[in-house]
Amino acid sequence: MKTKSQKLNLKAINYLIFDLDGTLIDSSAGVVEATNYGLESIGENKRTPDEIKKFIGYPLDEMFHTFSKGSYDKFWENFQKKGLEVIAAYSRPLDGADDVLRELHQRGYIMGIATTKIRVHINRILDRFRWRNLFDGFIGADDVTSVKPHPEALLKLQRKIGGNHNNTLVIGDTENDVYAAHAADIPVIGLISSFGDNERLQQSQPDIILDNLGQLSDLLPGVS
Repeated sequence: MKTKSQKLNLKAINYLIFDLDGTLIDSSAGVVEATNYGLESIGENKRTPDEIKKFIGYPLDEMFHTFSKGSYDKFWENFQKKGLEVIAAYSRPLDGADDVLRELHQRGYIMGIATTKIRVHINRILDRFRWRNLFDGFIGADDVTSVKPHPEALLKLQRKIGGNHNNTLVIGDTENDVYAAHAADIPVIGLISSFGDNERLQQSQPDIILDNLGQLSDLLPGVS
């Protein structure tokens, strides 16, 4: 664990905003399949899992425009078509995520999710993992005009679940989570991940960097 800021008052934190991909779940198998289905639908070659995985958690169009100059609309339509079959079905919680979320919920934290996934996938994932009762709200890509690193999702979710910049904490695994939190004036924890670029995460200067999600339980004192 590395601390970048001495000003963060963890005892004041009552609200937690989590990223989803790479922070709580691994949806890479489904994303890889849906991506290649979408690419093939516009005449592009398949990409390897490693090529695709490094874009997970980032805006979908960013990945697409790296791979193709074709029709994003057609790709997106076919990505979502296959995604409905495979993204939630192939997703799994990251190690320790289920236990950590249930413990934090038990300790009184109000929690939400801000993600670049769209609502239909979020709903299916929450139902599949039986997490719906743990979260007071979520904001997906189809709920905002601009996704992270723009702060819109965080600010919209904060209004939805309550809280302010003094009692809310963001937890995410990419620099986009950190930049969005900085722009929203919300403290942020950067989580080392096998998906995000950890060098760029550190350069974005989160308030605290954690090696794994389990450290979050040890760090937070509980709601008084």
